[in-house]
Amino acid sequence: RIVAGTQGGSLWEFGVPSGNLIPIEYQHNDSVTAIISGKDFYVTGCRDFGIRVFNLQHFLMFTLEGHDKAVTSLDLIQDKFLISGSWDGTAKVWNLANQSLVATLAGHENTVSVCALEMDGSILHLATGSAGVAQNNVTSNHSIRIWTVNTETGDQKVLNKVSNDHDGPIRDLVLTAEKMLASCSNDGTVKLRSTDTGEALSTLATTAGESPILLSLAASPIYIAACAEDGHVFVWTGDALQTIRHASCVWSVATVPSNGDLITACQDGIVRVFTQSSDRMAPEQEREAFANEVHAAAQKTQKGPSPDEIAKLPKWEMNALHQGKSEGQVQVFQKDGVAIAAQWSAVSGTWIEVGQVVGQSQDAGMIDGVKYDHVLPIEVDTEGGGVAKLNIGYNNGENPFMAAQRFIDTHVLPQFHLAQIADYIQQRVGTQVPTIGMDSGPAASLPVAAMYEHLPVKGYKSFELGKATTLEKMQSKLLETGKLKETQVSCLESLIQTLAATNRYHATKISREEMSAVRDMLKWPPAEAFPALDLARLMVLHPDASSHDKSEYWNEVIQLACGQCDRVTDSDGTAAVALPMLSLRLFSNCFKGGPGSLEAVSANLSSILDCAEKYVLSNNKNIRLSVATLLMNVSSCVHADSDAPQVSHQVVSVVNKLLESKLYESEPTTRALLALGTITLANEDARGAAKTLFLTTKVEPAASPHGDKAKAVAKEIYAILS
Repeated sequence: RIVAGTQGGSLWEFGVPSGNLIPIEYQHNDSVTAIISGKDFYVTGCRDFGIRVFNLQHFLMFTLEGHDKAVTSLDLIQDKFLISGSWDGTAKVWNLANQSLVATLAGHENTVSVCALEMDGSILHLATGSAGVAQNNVTSNHSIRIWTVNTETGDQKVLNKVSNDHDGPIRDLVLTAEKMLASCSNDGTVKLRSTDTGEALSTLATTAGESPILLSLAASPIYIAACAEDGHVFVWTGDALQTIRHASCVWSVATVPSNGDLITACQDGIVRVFTQSSDRMAPEQEREAFANEVHAAAQKTQKGPSPDEIAKLPKWEMNALHQGKSEGQVQVFQKDGVAIAAQWSAVSGTWIEVGQVVGQSQDAGMIDGVKYDHVLPIEVDTEGGGVAKLNIGYNNGENPFMAAQRFIDTHVLPQFHLAQIADYIQQRVGTQVPTIGMDSGPAASLPVAAMYEHLPVKGYKSFELGKATTLEKMQSKLLETGKLKETQVSCLESLIQTLAATNRYHATKISREEMSAVRDMLKWPPAEAFPALDLARLMVLHPDASSHDKSEYWNEVIQLACGQCDRVTDSDGTAAVALPMLSLRLFSNCFKGGPGSLEAVSANLSSILDCAEKYVLSNNKNIRLSVATLLMNVSSCVHADSDAPQVSHQVVSVVNKLLESKLYESEPTTRALLALGTITLANEDARGAAKTLFLTTKVEPAASPHGDKAKAVAKEIYAILS
């Protein structure tokens, strides 16, 4: 079995060789940034500064606390002592037997990687590597240290220190089968070192040309492997080098101890196992599909926008509708089936066509002699209160997080800005120059300004007339009660005829007498009133019935429906399901009806959300779809209207219960995620409420079983909340 951690804080178990994927129930409070396994347990490091120890049944046994920043490196020795490295510049040694801290190894240059070397009685030998510090835009003093720690007394000693023999930050350490210490770096090399002194004995180089950032190392008795931000995995067997290309960044590599197979964890969310054994190879069809993915990714980095991407661009003939934000802003438009770039002229108030967008973007350039497809401006707060104007280099097809990490390393910025900078890069617009700093106002507003594919939701979903027999059934049910007066029967017949002719809505009217008859029916007991609710949810979609002068009517109807939801009980038979379902659908349709119904439902947001919360855990799938749709419409309303009642906390709370329940099918789950993403874009209160409920760690696991759109929305929510 393989256990993998995610950026969303979840854990997943992968079956080998079955490929079965099983979500693990436990949720971290933030990204899982390190993981290592012992004989009958495994350990995770988290961005919330914590270390957690699980048994093989995935139950949390205990936690270790003491780091001040994310824990990004872990190693074990004898399954008793754990070594942890962190962004806080320290390594720590822990005794797992009594869950205690043995020693803190301080004085490192920023992020620390760790590697256990050997135990000599009670003396632990270990190595640490550091990311270095930046001076005049050059990172230096990245160092290897060899330590001894007395595990009984905590006494520690640095035996030797080697600095600057890599040309960039040290990213990972591993002990090889030949008992040499291997280190990898941003410089694209692996160095093999003496475990006694840390001095480099030899260097393993990658391919000729530009060297990628190496992120992780793994060693088996046969090979040493390293993975890179550009998607390459390099495998050295003796002097021979094999390269395995992936479609996107490979974050981590590991070995299967029992057979030496190589495991890779890729940015595309897939864990893959590679083998030298012919009897364990994947089917040919699966291997061909992987090769095709890699080829397509390589082609994409060399070409301009795809036809689908071009189709989504604003049309050039409509450019007057797209007001520029600043002089020189570059915007891409669709013109005659191709992508063109235009530049905003503030003087003339027009877009000036620059040329066709091909493989290289209009904001390409060089930073410190290195050519990039995009050079993006950014401002960074300095300690003296000033602002430094810098540039981020980014290449098409590159992992935005790696470009952000490179920028952080170069300028020694706080590591917690990683997600924010990566999100800015993903926007790919030059319309805003953000300021990155701990107390920076513009930085805090970045998520609101970002452009997303699926968020926010605009407009409203409705539940419209299905089969024509539906209206006949409503009429029959209402007549069966025997409570209708003769005039009401006549009104009902006329109303049914009008609602059935949906193609004539623009030319028909609904009288006040007909509307009053429906309102009066809503005052009946729940078991008799629910067909009238069904009639009301269709009537509100008629433009005459929901016109501006009808807002008071719909305000009363909404309050009657809320009252019915409060009164209905399981003993009401069919009404126990029909009444809440139809009430929720009435509320949803009120948003789409007309100005009168929209005004009324906007004034009752809190009440209708109370109704949604009451039924959020319903066992009926129709009610579940109704709840999710209502949440989406409420969020769209709040996002579109800054004067709408502030119900963000309610929306976030109901969505949280919905996602935690795991009851919901794919479509309602997707709608609930769209609701959450839209409301968090609407205001800071919603983002704060979502973070308080740790929704950052919940959205991606909740979306995972429900298709590509749900997963894409979840990723956008994660970006907003990060």
